[in-house]
Amino acid sequence: KSAIFFAVGHAAQKAGTQLIDGIRGMITVSPVIGWGLALGSLAILGMPPFGVFASEFLILTSAMREHPWATPFLLVALGVAFASVFSKVQPMVFGEPTGARLPYRPAMVPVFVHLGLVLMLGLWIPPFLADWYRQAARLIG
Repeated sequence: KSAIFFAVGHAAQKAGTQLIDGIRGMITVSPVIGWGLALGSLAILGMPPFGVFASEFLILTSAMREHPWATPFLLVALGVAFASVFSKVQPMVFGEPTGARLPYRPAMVPVFVHLGLVLMLGLWIPPFLADWYRQAARLIG
C-alpha cells in the first residue's frame, strides 16, 4: 500500500489535482510514476509474483478444501475487486495525458524500495521471517 500512496501522491502533484478523473496518462507523462502506480496496484490486487498473491492463494485453497461451495463466491468477489480497482487505475496509468505541472523530478526510490520488498517476499521469505510466521500460526492454533 505504501508504494501506491507514494506513487499516487506524485501523480496528483504531476496532474495538479487529487481527483482520480483528473490524473491520466502517467506512463506517458512520467514513466517512473506510471510504472510505480501500475506495479503497486497489481501488487495490492494480489497478482503473482507479489507477496499478497501467496496469502490469497492459501485462502482460496483452504476454502476449496474446507468449504468447496464457497469457492465460486470467493472467486467472483476477487474478480469484482480486481475489475473495480483496475478500471480506475488503468486510465490513470495508460490514458490520454491531461498535463504535466510538476516542475521537479519526484523521489521514486521509496516507491520501488517498497515494491521490491513486496516482490522479494512473494518470491522468497527469509528463514527468520518464516520461523516467526510459523510460531505465530502455532499460537493462533
